[in-house]
Amino acid sequence: MYRECTRVLSSALLALTSWLQAEALAQSVVEAERLLTLTTGNLPLVLVAPHGGREAIPGIGIRQGNGVPQFKTGRDHNTAELAEAIALKLGEMSGAKPFLVIARFDRKYIDANRPSIEAYEALEAQPYYAAFHSAVDEACKQIRQVWGRGLLLDIHGQAAEANVIFRGTRHGKSVADLVRRFGRQALTGPHSILGQLALRGYKILPDASVNDRESRYSGGHTAQTYGSHGATGIDAIQLEFGTRLRARDNVDRTAVDVAAAIRVFAQEYLPIKLEGMEPSIVTQP
Repeated sequence: MYRECTRVLSSALLALTSWLQAEALAQSVVEAERLLTLTTGNLPLVLVAPHGGREAIPGIGIRQGNGVPQFKTGRDHNTAELAEAIALKLGEMSGAKPFLVIARFDRKYIDANRPSIEAYEALEAQPYYAAFHSAVDEACKQIRQVWGRGLLLDIHGQAAEANVIFRGTRHGKSVADLVRRFGRQALTGPHSILGQLALRGYKILPDASVNDRESRYSGGHTAQTYGSHGATGIDAIQLEFGTRLRARDNVDRTAVDVAAAIRVFAQEYLPIKLEGMEPSIVTQP
């Protein structure tokens, strides 16, 4: 009788422990999603902003970066706001909206543009990192299911050159499918996003004359993970915006120009036509 009672009690304690663990996991997932902005789109386009968050993560210390190469904790100021504004302006121009994934947690706690082993130090941070990448992965899956292929734009900020946008494609790898289908003009030509921005007066580096070598910002973990060189069906471009281009007074203008450039690109290279709209294509004077 004693053994039977002990067995029943042990089973009950095990069940209670499992339930408590499941409840804690569910709560951590809910909390993790609270620190993300997630929007489902009706375009084969994902806008991602991993470094613009301002929120602390409760109970998690600031990363120290021991042994992590090129360790950084600084926020890419106004990149979350820029990504949101691009999505808004694109909707206003075309009636279509991109998928949007923005990390609201501060980079001091998690660097979502790193592989997991380098991204965080506290075990409690894992659900936040996982929620971010699950959201990006789900957006890419939905795009593949509906359209077969698409584009991811990874929005970042850089302070090296205040008026410059650096492109990052893992030296051409993350846009392998786009270039295979349409040639390099789809990346740097007059109907490309970068080409349209150049025609609107932005300085793009490397410029269109440089093939694949990207010396400064070649694209991070997001471009590496989701780019089409991995047979994902999604091409990925990292865009590093200079400080002046994302300053508070300039965010709206930059967003309008990027949205207009996306609109031209979408009409030419994405597997969708935006209804009732002819793109306003900027051309050389």
